[in-house]
Amino acid sequence: MNHALVSLACHAYVVAALVYLAYLVRQLGAFATTGRMLVGMGLALHGVALFGLFGAQGGRPVGMAQGFSTFAFLLLAIFLVVDVRYRKPVIGAFITPLAVAVLLPGVLLDGGHPLHSDVQRPLLPLHISIALLGVAASAVAAGVAGMYLLMERQVKGKRFGLLFARLPSLEFLDTLNRQLVVLGFIALSVTLVTGAFFSSGAPGFVWAWQSKQIATLVAWGVFAALVSARSFGGWRGRRVALLTMTGFALLLVCFLSSYDFTHVGGGWR
Repeated sequence: MNHALVSLACHAYVVAALVYLAYLVRQLGAFATTGRMLVGMGLALHGVALFGLFGAQGGRPVGMAQGFSTFAFLLLAIFLVVDVRYRKPVIGAFITPLAVAVLLPGVLLDGGHPLHSDVQRPLLPLHISIALLGVAASAVAAGVAGMYLLMERQVKGKRFGLLFARLPSLEFLDTLNRQLVVLGFIALSVTLVTGAFFSSGAPGFVWAWQSKQIATLVAWGVFAALVSARSFGGWRGRRVALLTMTGFALLLVCFLSSYDFTHVGGGWR
């Protein structure tokens, strides 16, 4: 049942991605409305499936399929909030295909195993949820940063074609990037602190200096530098966009390293 719901949600997301790509070519209000409805419907089905699974698993995703699925769900939830608030459906042409690409491995494969008993703490589901929220917010920020670089290239090259006519202004993209980066940075900060409690079976705050922790710390440093540069150094534009994409790439490595890709199969329960 859960797999069927996620499969239906995936189909809704695929159609939504096609609709948003059509909107990129021709900005019709019907395309924007249809895209939002499809994403909303997919999120409703997806959310029911995840709620049912997590309820039976102590509130946390288990395995590669559910990790990817939760990531895609949060990615699209953040996008839908942005789209509804700012009425910039063209962003969907960049975010929804990314979400589909993330979700497909979660529908087709399953990897990893349940967490060992020594890290099954009462607040672990909250830690994992915040971590995935941070990665999802950073993913949307990276997508917005990519749009900024495309728009900047159009402006500097004085090529006022389709993308220039369709994409939001550089100022809007820069502001939206800032808001998403701050959200991702806060979530990442909480993840680092709480992760130290769950990295070892010993009680209390323990920093194990595992490779994943080090990579997460480096990513946190990139976002900390980005937030500081914006707040105190007045950084904007291209440098900020490139740093955002670098930080997300590091977080993506951390996310993928959480799963064992040598064991696939089994699928959703």
